[in-house]
Amino acid sequence: MSLDTLLTQQHSQLERLLAITEQELELIVQRKALELPPLTKQKQQLLADIQATDASLCNHLDVALLGTEFKPRVDALRALMTTCQERNDVAGQVLEQSLAGTRQLANILSRLHERQSMTYDQKGHTKGINKGSGFKV
Repeated sequence: MSLDTLLTQQHSQLERLLAITEQELELIVQRKALELPPLTKQKQQLLADIQATDASLCNHLDVALLGTEFKPRVDALRALMTTCQERNDVAGQVLEQSLAGTRQLANILSRLHERQSMTYDQKGHTKGINKGSGFKV
């Protein structure tokens, strides 16, 4: 396979990686976590393909041309890869913030549950106990 073909293939793969990363970020923002696993699987396969193409480029007979004749294209690919990494980092940060918010909500609900629990009255019927502010409405 020629260097030109491999570089074109690498560019296409990186463009798809960027698109998947953008989709992941959108799903995280929209709180649609159940739709993430198929994208993650596609992303893992695509990363393996990118790695294979990169290995083919490194092992190519004309690899020296990557630093001279094809240098502008290689630089463009590196810039595209950096953009992919940055977008992936943003998605990771948004996901971490979302998880932290979910944990905080779970803690609040747990404390509320502790304050209001069920017990039994003298006749054996369930009765709610409010351990809250002490006000009865």
